[in-house]
Amino acid sequence: MTDKDIIEKINIALRKTDDFFTSVDIVPESYKQMARADNRRGAFYYRNLWLHDENHKIKPNQNMFSFNADEIEQYKIPSYVVGCSGRADMFAKYVQETGLSDIFIIPCVKIENNNHQLSGHQIVAIKMSNGLQLLNPAGGVKNFNRAKIDFECKIGNKIDATQHGTNDYIISAILTPKEHTQIDSYEKLKKIYNRVFMKRIFNNASIKIKNLFNIQNQFGGHEQD
Repeated sequence: MTDKDIIEKINIALRKTDDFFTSVDIVPESYKQMARADNRRGAFYYRNLWLHDENHKIKPNQNMFSFNADEIEQYKIPSYVVGCSGRADMFAKYVQETGLSDIFIIPCVKIENNNHQLSGHQIVAIKMSNGLQLLNPAGGVKNFNRAKIDFECKIGNKIDATQHGTNDYIISAILTPKEHTQIDSYEKLKKIYNRVFMKRIFNNASIKIKNLFNIQNQFGGHEQD
């Protein structure tokens, strides 16, 4: 299969993903009224309302990471509930339905506030002739050229995962869609993020120790005549 063929299938899956979430991403008016009354707005507030709404109880102990692609599609769960993780799952599902099989979900971590706060973004990678092509199946993307992220798909690489012009996310893992379904809680996802976080701390500490050792050697060479 040529890259052109792959891109055509990617475009189909991107449009299908966007069309699905556009049709279900309608925030109930009652949620908006509650947000205004509490002076709070935004996807995370609406997500929490959805998860605690008795009309939407699908499984016990549900959270935004606990829904797989089939459940998202069956129960028409909006993206303000499942976030980028659910959108990546749905895109992977639609890609596989086109006949492509070499697709991976890529958790990326953003380390903020002097390394004390971890946040993440889930994107995807599809195998093409030049290797794994990173894609961000965000809302409104709809085609390959707008979704592609021109960085090497390698664990530890810093990339512009959200396509905002800054390389502030680090690739934490390369997972098959099946492996990604096992990450069904934030606690499990945070363990993946922490691998990169701890490795970064270790590398930074190693560099500092090496630099200190080099400085000591430089001064040590002039102490005696």
